Amino acid sequence: MRHMVTAGLLTLACFGVSAIAQDWYHEREERYRDEQRWRHHVFEDVRSDLDHIWSAARAKDKERHRLDKTKEELTELQAKLDRGHFDEGELNDVIDHLRKSANDEHLAPRDRDVLTDDLNRLMDYREHHEHW
Repeated sequence: MRHMVTAGLLTLACFGVSAIAQDWYHEREERYRDEQRWRHHVFEDVRSDLDHIWSAARAKDKERHRLDKTKEELTELQAKLDRGHFDEGELNDVIDHLRKSANDEHLAPRDRDVLTDDLNRLMDYREHHEHW
């Protein structure tokens, strides 16, 4: 009986985490619908995505370190953008890091899709930032 209660509680906990994850993915999609908003906050939004990558805990230490470094660089890029400065070299580093992370098979496919989408947004920003 005790094992059944424990199993039931674990099942409920898993569903709870899954529901939270689903909500985040839905909120993310909504956030990117408004092009004017995300274009001005692109680095901040990508950093937020990295904060919410659910499968990163299963990634190897090297990958988690890369994700942490990428988040730091995105924070710096957003601060520079807020001051009106564009740092293409640092943006290229972030793009390279995201490309590697998006290809890491230790991350869940849905999280890799999020990273690929973020990668595409950053490359689009790099190409068109002077017109945004």
